[in-house]
Amino acid sequence: MKKSVVWFEESCIKCAMCAEEAPEVIEFEETGGPRLKEGVDITQHSEKIKRAAQYCPKDCIKHHL
Repeated sequence: MKKSVVWFEESCIKCAMCAEEAPEVIEFEETGGPRLKEGVDITQHSEKIKRAAQYCPKDCIKHHL
């Protein structure tokens, strides 16, 4: 069984675009930047995560879905 994984690279500029594109999955803290919401099944929201990664200006959202 493959496991879905999403992570944010350190090059993140904390623009919050990812949280705007995928608010069901990604939350944003001004001091810490983006992170995955706890308890959310990321496989259900894979298309939104892919779209958020596509719109990231620094290409720092990485995923294996």
